[in-house]
Amino acid sequence: MHANAIALLMLVFAAPAWANLNFLKDAPITRLKGEELKAYRAFVHKTLSEGADGVAAEWTAPKTKFSSKVTPTARFKDGATECRSAGIESDAHDRRAMGTYTFCRNAKGEWGIKNPSKSAKRPG
Repeated sequence: MHANAIALLMLVFAAPAWANLNFLKDAPITRLKGEELKAYRAFVHKTLSEGADGVAAEWTAPKTKFSSKVTPTARFKDGATECRSAGIESDAHDRRAMGTYTFCRNAKGEWGIKNPSKSAKRPG
């Protein structure tokens, strides 16, 4: 993965430096730049914070051919850390991706991609 793509994805999802981001190497999100990337990040964070389980929220970039749907699915704790699972579908017309990801809040309250510990309590 190119260093720019890693930096971009760490910025968007506040992923820790040790996170394996290879799965995002050819992701549609790599098409976003500047203000659109900031707007998408804000959309994802707001959806994770305020979105109801099972209700999809959609976002379309104003200039770039990019759209995304985020569907929060569950809230749970990993120790004292608040976490949330969400399905994300993105389309940049030349590349598409979909998957379910786990996000957890850091000390600043920002969401970042995380693999929860085995002690995480997921809803039934």
